[in-house]
Amino acid sequence: MSKYHHLFALRRGTRPCFRPYHNGLNISGNVTARERHFSCTATLKQEDSENFWRVSADDSKFWDDYVSTRPKYSAAFYNEIYAQHSAHSSRWETAHDVGCGAGQVSAELASRFAHVVASDINDTHLSVARRRLAPSFGPERISFTHCMGEQLLEHHPPGSADLVAVAEAMVLMDEHVALDNFKRLLRPGGTLAFWFYGRPTFSDPKLRAEAQPLIDEIMVRNWSKVIRGSGERRKAGFRRAAEGMKSWLDYVPLDPQTWTDVRRIKWNPSATLPFFGEEACGFPISSTSSVRPSEHTEDREDPDWWRNDWNLAELKRYFSVLFPGFKEAVGDGDAEINQLFQELSVHFGGEVKQFTWPAVLVTATRI
Repeated sequence: MSKYHHLFALRRGTRPCFRPYHNGLNISGNVTARERHFSCTATLKQEDSENFWRVSADDSKFWDDYVSTRPKYSAAFYNEIYAQHSAHSSRWETAHDVGCGAGQVSAELASRFAHVVASDINDTHLSVARRRLAPSFGPERISFTHCMGEQLLEHHPPGSADLVAVAEAMVLMDEHVALDNFKRLLRPGGTLAFWFYGRPTFSDPKLRAEAQPLIDEIMVRNWSKVIRGSGERRKAGFRRAAEGMKSWLDYVPLDPQTWTDVRRIKWNPSATLPFFGEEACGFPISSTSSVRPSEHTEDREDPDWWRNDWNLAELKRYFSVLFPGFKEAVGDGDAEINQLFQELSVHFGGEVKQFTWPAVLVTATRI
């Protein structure tokens, strides 16, 4: 999910068979018949798998556009994670990037940790990450594990990690199984950090009031064609992700017997975090909170957070690679979406506009 990765791969309900760990480094085994990877289609002509986020490793243009249109995690953001880690540990040996996608987070973590393990449920994503990271990092710096985040312990020994980072992928996992893996994987004093960002949002209040609804409607129309054409298993996965996003990750329970110094920071909470909700899904979506009184919570409004300056063509490019199934589900000629972009063009007026992002970061220290 990668990242979904961003969105990524909905993991619940799939339980592939994997090779055991090899001293903390991965040498991926052969893909077995039990490992299911399917591309998303609007009509789900293939099996109704929850793993809907898979892009060909050879689709270089998709990956280049995908990376270029995603928010750039700032030094200030990573420093929130590093400060938490420094406060509780002096070890900077091994970090995990769970759901690594194209490897952007892996590259950053490698600047601080001696070794990074990049893992993803999708083998094609690992191929892309290898290709992108190889010019700068050898196998002694970054290794790769083909597995679900919930099954890292089948590959890596308990107590072998100093940091576990999960970008965009927590809403796609069984959080209870994932947290059990993470707590056993981390050394005492190790850091868990997971985060999620949502829709690009106009920074200017007037544009947010007048033009943001058009972006939201484009988002709804794209996602609804994908979600409503899905089978029941995939819809269950979409529901899980939608409820996690609506909850701003507050649904993830961090047991005080296992985790301390829990911090939950939300940027631009007045904006919309979920990529899709009830309007797109066509079924009820609820939010849940597992936040404890002892946890630190903080809201920060910042119109410059992860700033992107886009013209209309760049916004269209963002939507074209937001999800691999959009083009197949919607095509290039959806009249209503084209009309919405036409209305947006009036607000852009041929100019570049500033966008920010709603985001949430949760950090915790392993006891």
